[in-house]
Amino acid sequence: MAPPGPGQYASPKLFSAQTLVHYGLHFVFPLVLALVFFPLVWQTAYLVMLATMAIDLDHLLAKPIFDPLRCSVGYHPLHSFHIIPVYALLLLWPATQIVAVGLLFHMFTDTVDCLWNFSHCQECYRNSRIRRLYNGVRKLLGLEVVE
Repeated sequence: MAPPGPGQYASPKLFSAQTLVHYGLHFVFPLVLALVFFPLVWQTAYLVMLATMAIDLDHLLAKPIFDPLRCSVGYHPLHSFHIIPVYALLLLWPATQIVAVGLLFHMFTDTVDCLWNFSHCQECYRNSRIRRLYNGVRKLLGLEVVE
């Protein structure tokens, strides 16, 4: 693989800090959430939160299936800006709160990954749906759109 040219960003390496943070947030931090918010059923809560990662199956609908520079938030159907409020509504019912925490934390984790990519790849940010949402909200509020 050739080194990246000017203005390009090499995709994250398998054992990069970004990858370790991303998968640490996906697999380790839900244990912390389970212990703090659901101490009486922490084992079940942890397993349920891990199971919420099944929403990543929506990546199979994308072409290519895996693109390390693509921001999944706002791109994949189960990571869309329309479904995230539904995940938040699940917090209202005790029976779905653990699932809601898992799904929302998954979105947070993937957003952290997006922001990390954006810090190294301006083109990734310019092409992202997060940027379009951000500018859409600014326009709705009568604020200047950021280019």
